[in-house]
Amino acid sequence: MTRGKKPVALIDEARSFAERMGYRWINNPHPDLAFDFQIFKPQSARLVRVRQTRYRINPESFYEDLFPDEISDLRGLPFPPFILRELWLRTRNERAWRRLVVYDFAVTEIEWWKPDDYKNPYAR
Repeated sequence: MTRGKKPVALIDEARSFAERMGYRWINNPHPDLAFDFQIFKPQSARLVRVRQTRYRINPESFYEDLFPDEISDLRGLPFPPFILRELWLRTRNERAWRRLVVYDFAVTEIEWWKPDDYKNPYAR
């Protein structure tokens, strides 16, 4: 679980980002579940956890090593596997969001996704 208070301002920015991609969102009403909000539209439903990092993310790093608790918590959520789990990252110096999809077997970074009109400028 997260140490300290939830990043409320960052979560608000993430919700606005989701709305720009055409999603609607619902807050997580269960504080014991490790996601900040759910986003949905007719083609997709996803659980989102938001994090801000202090430093630039090295492109050679493995996300499982950088964010082990967040990834483990998302994998452990009691939802069906067809509901995707995403970790949205931002560093203090970068304004763009990195969207990571967390699967049981891997973590992938979304580079481009036409249905959301999303392009990641930091994709490796």
